[in-house]
Amino acid sequence: MNKILQITDPHILPEADGTLLGIETEKYFRQALDHAHQRFSGFDLILLTGDLAQDPCPDSYLRVRQILNHYETPSICLPGNHDDFAQMQAIFNQGLVSCQRYHQLKNWQIICLNSQKPGFPGGLLNQGELNFLSEQLHRHSDLFTLIALHHHCIASGSSWMDTMMIENSEEFFACVANHPQIKAIICGHVHQVLEKERHGIQLLGTPASCFQFKPGCRQFALDDKPPGYRVIELDNDGSFQTQVAWLPIHLDELDFNSAGY
Repeated sequence: MNKILQITDPHILPEADGTLLGIETEKYFRQALDHAHQRFSGFDLILLTGDLAQDPCPDSYLRVRQILNHYETPSICLPGNHDDFAQMQAIFNQGLVSCQRYHQLKNWQIICLNSQKPGFPGGLLNQGELNFLSEQLHRHSDLFTLIALHHHCIASGSSWMDTMMIENSEEFFACVANHPQIKAIICGHVHQVLEKERHGIQLLGTPASCFQFKPGCRQFALDDKPPGYRVIELDNDGSFQTQVAWLPIHLDELDFNSAGY
């Protein structure tokens, strides 16, 4: 069995003690990592599925790299709509922290896709990403597959958020439809739990390590749930188990009355 920790949407700010919507995002990013390692321990891979930075700058990414290096575990960082992917590649692609697109854990392959559409909040899987996905699926058809990306590929039920999903989702689903080795697609971006299924594939959205969006809303609204993360355990027979965990903090620690998102 292999164990993956998914942390998403930390929205790290240029200053370590900076706040977004009143939340010290770096503080809760650290707490989410610590909580996961204390509760579950022994991760084989850490996946950060986008929006690592809110206002990208080298200092933010350098601090993320320093925090991740503490755990001495391979960590893959995907870009989100808030990120500067060029900065990420320059700072992360050394040692255990990287932006690599492919990772293998025994008889599982992890395919990491860039859904960023530069300059836009929504997502797009360009032809290069779709080609890469198709190549890996055909080349390693004997490996069970987990796909990771930032944007969601299926409606979340929050109409304002669903204007920012992957705009060519149907093309993406056409690419994965005839590959039964694909067991799950995980994403960030939605700042809430999302668990659906299509073509026999589990589609999993994960809460952010900072604040959550209220489900089922027409307009931007914040939920009162604390920071969270997802743990995924991959079995050798192609099955997997997953659970979302929440930080055990009092909701009055969260203050949503500061600057807007």
